[in-house]
Amino acid sequence: MRIRALIALLLAFAFVLLPHAPSGAQDTQTRTITFATLAPPGSLIMRGLDAWNREIRRRTEGSLQLRFYSGGVQGDEPEVIRKIRSGRLDAGGVTSTGLAQIHRPALVFQLPGTFLRYEQVEAARAALAPEIEQGMIGQGFRMLGWADVGSAHLFSNREIHTPTDLSASRFWVRSDDVILPVLFDFVRSNPVSLSVPEVLGGLQTGRIDTFLAPPAVAVALQWSAHATHMGDTAVAILVGGSVISERTFQSLTPAQQQVLTETGAQFHGLARRNASRAEQESIDAMVRRGMQITRATPADVTAWRAVGRQVRDRVASRIADPALVARAAAFGEQ
Repeated sequence: MRIRALIALLLAFAFVLLPHAPSGAQDTQTRTITFATLAPPGSLIMRGLDAWNREIRRRTEGSLQLRFYSGGVQGDEPEVIRKIRSGRLDAGGVTSTGLAQIHRPALVFQLPGTFLRYEQVEAARAALAPEIEQGMIGQGFRMLGWADVGSAHLFSNREIHTPTDLSASRFWVRSDDVILPVLFDFVRSNPVSLSVPEVLGGLQTGRIDTFLAPPAVAVALQWSAHATHMGDTAVAILVGGSVISERTFQSLTPAQQQVLTETGAQFHGLARRNASRAEQESIDAMVRRGMQITRATPADVTAWRAVGRQVRDRVASRIADPALVARAAAFGEQ
């Protein structure tokens, strides 16, 4: 009896020492999604992403969160997409360059010489995005929300009114860009291919002196400090959004998937609604610092749109089925 009592006592003592999972520990364990972006720390984009993350944590009671790698520390967008494909990252915020690495028809929302107002892009996206998103799922990615990166303006160190004025420019072309290099089939210039993280250095050394960018991006990445002139007319509206690996998305619980989807739509929609205001605030800030605005005449606008249509006709077959391109382009005529 004494031996049995001693064994029972030892077993009970060992049981007390064993690490015990508290009730519901699996439910409170936090799942972290790694998310890469070129947006600099402290920028308006990062503040929006941080707010999105707080809402995800709140609605999942801390069981799901995003971990951001900002400022391009994970590489330019093609590298980020490769890392998501290989499982080294879960998600990312990308522009059309990154979207084209996933599913090239996403570029129909950024056809050159087509969309000059946010309302046109929004209408095209409302009609065509479900079809585009299904194609992205087929490539192993899921769209969490569409963004308007901003209307692209021409920045330079001289007045540029028409495409022919670009002949003396050292024009930045983004590495892996599908559309912009075609411009130089029709316009004389000196294009220089650089990744986004290389642009600031290229401007500082004079390797490039002309670039297309949304004003808010030019300010956030400090590019605008190396330009003296900005065209007042948008050449195109740049689009993008947040994507996640379909594999990662399917590994979440149904409740987590719902929260991620709903909050993604909510916060990206808010960002799109605020894009125009943020753009104007950036332009005002640049003007206060001495930026000169080049005013386009109606003839200038006509010249840019004509070249844009030439580029569109040349690249359309590389982007998507001609019928899809035509459907998207129709919204730019409204």
